[in-house]
Amino acid sequence: MSSHYFSNTLIIEQQSQTTAKKIMLMHAARIDVASLPLDKLLSEFELSVLEKRKVPSAKQEYLATRLTLKYLYQHAYPHDDLALSEISSQFDDKDSKLKLHTPVREPVWTCLSHSNGLIGAALNPEQQLFGFDIEQSSKPRPFIKLAKHFYHQDEVDLISRFDAPDEQAQCFFRIWTLKEALAKASAQPIAKLLAPNVFEELSKHNFSASSNSIEGFDISVVAQKSTDWQCSFINFNDLRRDLAF
Repeated sequence: MSSHYFSNTLIIEQQSQTTAKKIMLMHAARIDVASLPLDKLLSEFELSVLEKRKVPSAKQEYLATRLTLKYLYQHAYPHDDLALSEISSQFDDKDSKLKLHTPVREPVWTCLSHSNGLIGAALNPEQQLFGFDIEQSSKPRPFIKLAKHFYHQDEVDLISRFDAPDEQAQCFFRIWTLKEALAKASAQPIAKLLAPNVFEELSKHNFSASSNSIEGFDISVVAQKSTDWQCSFINFNDLRRDLAF
């Protein structure tokens, strides 16, 4: 198992002016959903999905991911001149991909992740084999016991090398985010990738990976080609000003 997977090789910037090959991060808990003109921000389909979300944090995360995708879309296609409600996100069961649908072009592949209020969104217009995952890694849990239940024995042994709970957590969640990102990149159910050794799976499929930890969260990116994806934070007020609502 290469130590590369536990190096902080994923670049995370606080701000960025570019959106190409960019995962945009946002803290969704700061959004006041009730105060927003939702019918102007979301498509009819998205409004119906949001309505089904009963937990306030789930509403915040759903709205944050969709608005961030629309922010990325408008920067990628500045001449499309679409209202936000004309850009609609829907999951394609055939391709196992979330796609943005508009009246003016073919659906655009996307990728999302969220964990305890932190969301990430990225466009994948070139339809590369790509995925990323965010997981909160600060909560104390019985990591060895969990790993024995879900993970490959080599991964269990790797986590067991550490005595400190925070080091066990870092190792456990790095493996988890790699598995989740690999599942999205390869369009496989995460259930099929829990038991196999994730490092061997990445090598077998010729995937590259980069990861980092920030603010109690672990983030991993997996791509078939050499990954030069980066992360940048955007706050809701800046996004709102940019999208003009």
